[in-house]
Amino acid sequence: MTLILMHQGGCPRRVLGHTDAAKRISDVSIQMWVTNGWSCVGKWMAFRLQDGKWDGALYDSKRDAVRHQSNEFYAFYVKIHPGGMHVCEAEVMLKVHRQMYDRGWRLADPDAKTGGPDIIPRIGMEKIKAQIQALGGK
Repeated sequence: MTLILMHQGGCPRRVLGHTDAAKRISDVSIQMWVTNGWSCVGKWMAFRLQDGKWDGALYDSKRDAVRHQSNEFYAFYVKIHPGGMHVCEAEVMLKVHRQMYDRGWRLADPDAKTGGPDIIPRIGMEKIKAQIQALGGK
């Protein structure tokens, strides 16, 4: 049986396909939703920017997730939503976070009450494209 992956509208990776890192992030977030249901919604996960690997823990807050990393700047942090995260969204989130870190932005702050600032992840593909372009990406 062949699984046909449906892209979200406006997905920039429609032709090239998604990276393994984005697939990993999507798979784990969906697995958490399927396994835990509503009890995991609102929890935080930490994924490595380099390869999208999850650290294996669910955290009650972003601050907890940030504080449990050996280097908080090598990860990005995702709040679990109902249904997990689609691979198209995971790809964009990973790309945006990598670009931000490459340009000197730091969203993780173990000393901040909230764990540091967040970008708004679910704003629609057109607005996400505008964010990527504003950060100097394509």
